[in-house]
Amino acid sequence: MRVKLMFAWLMVMALVLILSCSKDETNPEIEIKLNPSNFNISVKDLTYNSAEIQWTASLIADESKIVYDVYLNDELKAKNLENLSYQLEKLEAVTTYNLEVIAKSIYETQVVVSYELTTKDTPNPGAIALKMDKLSSDQIKVSWKNSDPTQNLSYSIYLDDVLKSENLKVSNFTFSGLEGNKLYRIKLIGTNEFDKTVESNLDITTNDYADPSDFTISVESVTGNGAKIVWGSSESEKLTYRVLLNTVEHAKGLEVLEYEFKSLTFNTQYVATVEATNEHGKTKSKQIEFTTLEAGGPSDFKIFVENISQESALIRWETKGDKDEVIGYKVFVNGFFKGEVFNDNQILLDRLEAGKLYQLKIEAKNAYNKTLVKTSEFMTLEAVSLSDFTLSSQEIEQTSALLSWTECIASDGSKVSYDVYYGNGSIAKRGLEERQYQATGLLANQEYTYKIEARCEKVLLPRSQTISFTTKAYEVPGEFELKVQDITETQAKVSWTNSKLPSGGEITYEAYLNDMPYTYNASGNAFVFKNLKPETNYTVKIVAKSQNNTTNEQTISFTTEAEVVPEVKLSVTNIGIRSFELNWKLSESPSFDSYELFLDGKSIKAGYFLTYTFSNLQSNTSYKLKVLGKRGGKTYQKEVEVKTLTYPEALNFDMVIHPKSYNQVEINLNDFKEKNGDRFDDFGEMTFEAYWNGVKESWGKGVTSKIVRNLKEQTHYNFQLIIKYADGSIALEKSADFTTPENQAPVWNSDLRVKQIGFSFLELENNFATDAENSNLVYTYYVNGTALQRNINYGGNTRGTGQIESDANTNDNTILLTHLESDTDYSFYIEAKDPLGKVSRSNTIQFKTAVDAKEVFNIMAAIETNAKKVGPRWAKMGKISSMKEIRINWTIDGVKMERGQYIDPSKVIELGSDHSLVLDYSPFLKENPDVSLSFTVLIKWIDNEALEQSESTQIVIQE
Repeated sequence: MRVKLMFAWLMVMALVLILSCSKDETNPEIEIKLNPSNFNISVKDLTYNSAEIQWTASLIADESKIVYDVYLNDELKAKNLENLSYQLEKLEAVTTYNLEVIAKSIYETQVVVSYELTTKDTPNPGAIALKMDKLSSDQIKVSWKNSDPTQNLSYSIYLDDVLKSENLKVSNFTFSGLEGNKLYRIKLIGTNEFDKTVESNLDITTNDYADPSDFTISVESVTGNGAKIVWGSSESEKLTYRVLLNTVEHAKGLEVLEYEFKSLTFNTQYVATVEATNEHGKTKSKQIEFTTLEAGGPSDFKIFVENISQESALIRWETKGDKDEVIGYKVFVNGFFKGEVFNDNQILLDRLEAGKLYQLKIEAKNAYNKTLVKTSEFMTLEAVSLSDFTLSSQEIEQTSALLSWTECIASDGSKVSYDVYYGNGSIAKRGLEERQYQATGLLANQEYTYKIEARCEKVLLPRSQTISFTTKAYEVPGEFELKVQDITETQAKVSWTNSKLPSGGEITYEAYLNDMPYTYNASGNAFVFKNLKPETNYTVKIVAKSQNNTTNEQTISFTTEAEVVPEVKLSVTNIGIRSFELNWKLSESPSFDSYELFLDGKSIKAGYFLTYTFSNLQSNTSYKLKVLGKRGGKTYQKEVEVKTLTYPEALNFDMVIHPKSYNQVEINLNDFKEKNGDRFDDFGEMTFEAYWNGVKESWGKGVTSKIVRNLKEQTHYNFQLIIKYADGSIALEKSADFTTPENQAPVWNSDLRVKQIGFSFLELENNFATDAENSNLVYTYYVNGTALQRNINYGGNTRGTGQIESDANTNDNTILLTHLESDTDYSFYIEAKDPLGKVSRSNTIQFKTAVDAKEVFNIMAAIETNAKKVGPRWAKMGKISSMKEIRINWTIDGVKMERGQYIDPSKVIELGSDHSLVLDYSPFLKENPDVSLSFTVLIKWIDNEALEQSESTQIVIQE
């Protein structure tokens, strides 16, 4: 767009130059202007909200200076750049931008290069690992971990797609009030700061409830269309019942123990189901079969056919016996089912064909599913037809026409009406009885098509005729003449003679200036154009328009007079080290249309402004300023020279170098800030350049200390520091030499110590090595002299050579070694290695794993009949501390008790070389005094290592 505007401006300037030359009748000297060369644009470090753009240099034949302007989506971002790059900030993610870089020369010539760039998307959050921590029949506790710890997420958690909590910052949640034995779908959504989301799902089924007790069921009575069933149940349980017949539900929520079925089919076999449901929703079902008694057939009836037409007939029948005995009649026509009637003994058959014979069959059915069939036949009446007719158009004008047509007659003398359609088939008039139609609202000199349809209620398809005609055209206004008078700098008057219609009529006039509408009502045969530009060519167009919008137009051109140019006055204020302010005003009004500002002969700004502040200049430097005013192609300029102030001299300082390690060093510049900070208001604008063995490194601004990394050990370095003012001039230079020390191996601060030993794991207190250079150390774990690879799955709970379960880092306080063999000797140590490969080894731990509870859990029954106690015994197996819980379930006389016992491991006693646990079963005898003394005790050992439950053991006690 700017290229097109610049081209238009150059064309206007060229035209003005030609006109000026023709007026002066002289031959001015031809000024040779050089053009910058083309160049290429590239993008570096593109992110979702920023990008660094770079471009190659634009060249010019005389090697004069080239500066650059940067536009983004037609918005100016930087002006008069001398470097070949620019950083774009605050961009929108996944957005395409149009970039333009304009290279400008001192000859006011330029070249524009365009480039299109698209920003990247914002980062996605890491995956979420969702797991279950606790489960019961009415509660689920879950926790989660984000795989990307660099992002802070907020969480929303759902249960079966229902939001339970949002904006969570913790990593766990508990669902309460749940149903037992129900599958729940848990969904967790994490949202990062860019509104990107990640989802994790977990399906969990809650613990189940107990089933209802068994019950009996029987049939009490059976009839031809009904039956009654009864059942028994445990009085100690609160149950409700659901009754089904052949899988169809008949009742639910019953608390009584009987149900009567009604309206059944005679001589039919049925299966009745009773389903008992306890307070926890658990169910038990019982079924029983029965057959209803035989039934008789329906009463006889007679068929009548009435009200026969071309497409319908009324079918009626009369029953000789009991009408209420028949529950329904099915009607068939020509073998096809047409409907079923229950209450009325008649049916209307429609959509039949005219003049056709139909076969009729009616099937009666009673409540006992018995049937009786009767047949008959009838013929529909013949169809009605319409005669042809003719259509003509008359009295055609500019906006109307009359249509008329002959009469269309129905073969049976039925009434005929007419519908009128136009153009694309739209309805114009419906249901006409007369045979003519006046078409109005038409356009002049246009072709129209109309269709007439003749319709009759007894005829399915109408008769139609179509006609086309063209309306008359409107008159056009006559010729007229224009003239221009009273031309000034800003206005001109245009007048004209009258335009007339051949048949008379009112005419209005519209005025246009350079093809742009100026007024739509130019009355009095004259109009004054105002607010024009001086010394400018204009073209006026006057349009004569009739009331029917027919037009005639005439054009005329003129040039406004020139404008007087005033004088510009300059003033300079606020002169500083790198800046000053320039102001200007006019000696008289009116103001110039625009101004152009030059610095040392280079244009830096153009537009409507009266002040400008120069910044980022060189200190102690003289600058030539020029302000150029422009109006109507004429210019006036004013020049002035300004010199910036000098920087105060910087004070010397002591630079301190602290060699910290073999690969890094700290350069301390705080003494420079203390000595020079009060002397320079723009101290933070100073830049620092460092040279390492002659290689340049830019430090930026406001540096007080710098840590340099990635050095080499035992290497000599020559360091030079150059401090520059904001304008690039040198304030101070410092230099130094030093040699980096030798790298030292890691050191273990203390020995590894055993925290806990199980039958398949070793838990150690975490004491890691340190490095003098604070390097990131790599740890390798050795079991029986063999190095382990971390996080290798050896097949579930298979135990063998070992597996590290947690990463080793200084934030942990334990190391967990798992998947070991029980009752086995092992050795364990760790090696720490720094980035240069120097290794240090920890102390070696010698240990033996404990005995596996699952392998030795052999329970023997020890019965004390008189005390009503049972004491299970098992071979001694070492540490009881590895036992977490003992769970005992009782079954008495084949019936499982509702609740079990949970025994703390501290109740276990030692009997010689065995362990024993005395269990008191007398409370069960008190609650069930009539049961026989037959017990089954189910014991589950739940181990602290939580790899899985130990095997269950049954003890059967007979008294």
